[in-house]
Amino acid sequence: MSRRKKQKAQTNQVNPQAEMMQHFESILDAEDFDRLQEELKKPYHPAIRINPLKSKDMDFIGTLRKRYQWETVDIPYCPNGFWITDSSQSISKTIEHSLGQYYIQDAASMLPVELFDFEHIKEPIVLDMTASPGGKTTHLVSRSQDRGLVIANDSSRSRLTALRIVLQNWGASHTAISNFPGEHFGGWFPEIFDAILLDAPCSMQGLRATDAHPLRLITQKEINSLARRQSRLLTSAIQALKPGGQVVYSTCTLTPEENEGVLDQVLSTFSDTIQIDPLDQIISIPVPGLSSYQEKTFHPQVKHAARLWPFSFGTAGFFAARLTKLTSIKTKIKPAPGRPLAQAGWFILDEENLKTIDKQLKGIYGFSLFNLLEEHDLEVWRFNNSLHLFPRLFIRRFPDLPVQSLGLLFGEITESRLTLAHDFATRFGNMATRNIFSIDSEQLPKWMHGEDLVIKNPGGNSESLYIIKDNLGRIIGTGKYSLERMRNLLPKRVLISGDVSSAY
Repeated sequence: MSRRKKQKAQTNQVNPQAEMMQHFESILDAEDFDRLQEELKKPYHPAIRINPLKSKDMDFIGTLRKRYQWETVDIPYCPNGFWITDSSQSISKTIEHSLGQYYIQDAASMLPVELFDFEHIKEPIVLDMTASPGGKTTHLVSRSQDRGLVIANDSSRSRLTALRIVLQNWGASHTAISNFPGEHFGGWFPEIFDAILLDAPCSMQGLRATDAHPLRLITQKEINSLARRQSRLLTSAIQALKPGGQVVYSTCTLTPEENEGVLDQVLSTFSDTIQIDPLDQIISIPVPGLSSYQEKTFHPQVKHAARLWPFSFGTAGFFAARLTKLTSIKTKIKPAPGRPLAQAGWFILDEENLKTIDKQLKGIYGFSLFNLLEEHDLEVWRFNNSLHLFPRLFIRRFPDLPVQSLGLLFGEITESRLTLAHDFATRFGNMATRNIFSIDSEQLPKWMHGEDLVIKNPGGNSESLYIIKDNLGRIIGTGKYSLERMRNLLPKRVLISGDVSSAY
């Protein structure tokens, strides 16, 4: 065996968690290190976060508990978050998950967005600087009640598809997806954003393996390189933030260089311009950041950050801090890239066409397009035959910013006739009072597998698209009636495969 292959074989035999434990032992006192060892022996439970845009049931988690025989535990810092400690089937194989009524997310990852204070901002302009795969972006949409604007940015083009699908499934209408290095936003858009989430790329040394964060060994050189990039990203975020605004900085690692070290660096750079806010009103137990590490003593405010060891709440290791910008700072402005929507082939729908569609929606489904647009501050834009709902705030504030996706797909229009999109129907379909077709518990498994249904007379306007509900009142998509068949229009991404009879 060659020397290189031998070294690789030896590396593969190393237990990453054991290596991390050796590294972190010097940070903890003996009692807490024992607590850490005991905690890592315990079962690690999955968690979900409820989607308030789609789940109007005041006790939706109670409904899910009863429906699927779940045992749940509340996540103390996230009102819509719950650990699933026991379940009779996979929590990813339910209709509710398929339709975006809840998101499966590590409990620690629910902390960062809960740190923001959106109460005093009616229409927040929010930047998710490193957004993919989109879990925290959906959380931002929920916390801001899908008002204002959330720009979900990621520097990796290959990760945008997953981000787009997650936002579609969530039913988000006030989002835009961009593809730029986060380091540019401070110069492009100085002091524009009310809130910025920087869930920074990190070494993922969180001591617990998850699907999103597998454990792996990492060198000190890699850690130092990541810390330098994290500092650049956080600097950009502070520059792009309005005075009085908030940046939440978070990582899924416990290495001090990437956490307290980064905060200490930006505090020394910005001095009295920023402060790290205490979090004791949000987090119920003390989880302070480190005051020092090795020979380095950190700025006193660094202790206000939250360092979640696995024994703190039973999560993976995690780190988060909220920074408030106290005063304006001078930033060298750089020209942002520009591409007006019209250049890309988009145009806003005129009043005459809006009235035609409004008349159709009232006649077929019993609700008004104009009321929806006014209530949710949206506009209808067209590209070829596709109609999209765009947030007006984006049009007002970022009209030329090139984006990969914007708003919510409304539907397709052919010869002035609208066919509603699945994502629109599952988000806003509860406004409909007509042309709703209900399927029973025997038909439901076939429908969720993508099969058409044999139907002789669906009632309603049989020439139009139907909004499909099940026997439990869940809106599960749209169907098109033709030749005694209800044609199934569920996107492939929401179909449930395998034996999922208990989901009905």
